[in-house]
Amino acid sequence: MDTFKDVFSLEGRAALVIGGGGLGKPIAHALLQNGADVIVADINPAAAKDLQALAQEEKRRCLGLEVDLLSEESICGMVQHAQAAFGRIDILVNAAGINILKPAEEYDAAAWDKVLGINLRGLHLVTSRVARGMIAQRYGRILSVSSVKAFIGTDRDYAAYCASKGALNAYTRQIACEWGRYGITCNALAPTFTRTPINAFQLDDPVFYQKLVERIPLGRICTTYDLGCAAVFLCSDAAAFITGQVLGVDGGITAKQ
Repeated sequence: MDTFKDVFSLEGRAALVIGGGGLGKPIAHALLQNGADVIVADINPAAAKDLQALAQEEKRRCLGLEVDLLSEESICGMVQHAQAAFGRIDILVNAAGINILKPAEEYDAAAWDKVLGINLRGLHLVTSRVARGMIAQRYGRILSVSSVKAFIGTDRDYAAYCASKGALNAYTRQIACEWGRYGITCNALAPTFTRTPINAFQLDDPVFYQKLVERIPLGRICTTYDLGCAAVFLCSDAAAFITGQVLGVDGGITAKQ
C-alpha cells in the first residue's frame, strides 16, 4: 500500500539554486529545512552567507558560488564546481531574474538583451548543462521562477520582463516533454508581487500597494513563505507526476482575468 508519510521530504537530495539575493533565498531556505543540501549561485557569492548558518542548524551542507548569467564561461565553471562539490545535482531552481524599467517604445537593444540574457538565455545555459547530469542519473527536478506577468499585462515598463517570462513558460513545457523519459520533471512558479530588494520601492508606495492588493482575491501579495512552500512541493516526490506546469502562486489574480 502506498504511504503518504514523508512525501515532501528532500532528505538526501542535492539542490542548486540560481539567484540567492532575491526569490532564490527563501526557496533555498525551504529546501534546506526539508532535508536538502543546497548550493546557492549568484553574481554575489556572499548571497549564501545567511543560509550557511541555517544549514549548520539543520545539519545540512550549504555552499555559495559566484556566477555571471551573461557569461557562458562563468556558467560552465559554476555547474562543474557544483557537480564536483556535491557529486550530483538532483534539484535545479532557476530563481535569478532582472527587470529594467522602461516604456516599451524606449526599450533599447542593450536593455532588452540584458533582461533576456539573464532571464532566458542564461537560464537555458544553466538548465541544459545541469540536465545532462540528471539524464545520466535518470532523475531530476527542475523548477523555474516565472511571473503572473507572463499572463497579464501591466501599464508600462515591463516589455522585456513579460517577454522573458512568457518564453520561460513555453520553454518549461518543451523541456518537460523532452526530458520526461529520463525521470526529470520541469515546472515553474508564477508568483504575483513578492517583496525583494528589486521591487521594495514599488511596494513601499502606499498608493501602488493598495491598487495591487485590490486586484488580488486573497487581498495580499505573495510572501516568501508562500513561494518556499510551493517550491518544496514541486521539488519533492509528492509532485513526481506533475511536469510541464506553471503553478500560479498569485492569490487568485490570474483567475480574475
